[in-house]
Amino acid sequence: MLTKAIHRRMLSTTVVLLALQAAGCGAANPLLSNGPTPRVEDCMLLQQATPTKYVCAGKTYTAVQLADIRNGKAAAAK
Repeated sequence: MLTKAIHRRMLSTTVVLLALQAAGCGAANPLLSNGPTPRVEDCMLLQQATPTKYVCAGKTYTAVQLADIRNGKAAAAK
């Protein structure tokens, strides 16, 4: 009888720990990029041509400028 109680407690503890771990992983989504803003996923596609243009917080950037920002190079907004 005592072993069943211990087994249930260990099982419930394991379930709670797995749920907490899953909740913690939801905050850090590996599919989204991170880094300096603006990022492409935060912007609206303005022109789908070469070069692709995006509007981010009222400023227009090309895809090359957004890549430069992501890589740590300076980019001027138009």
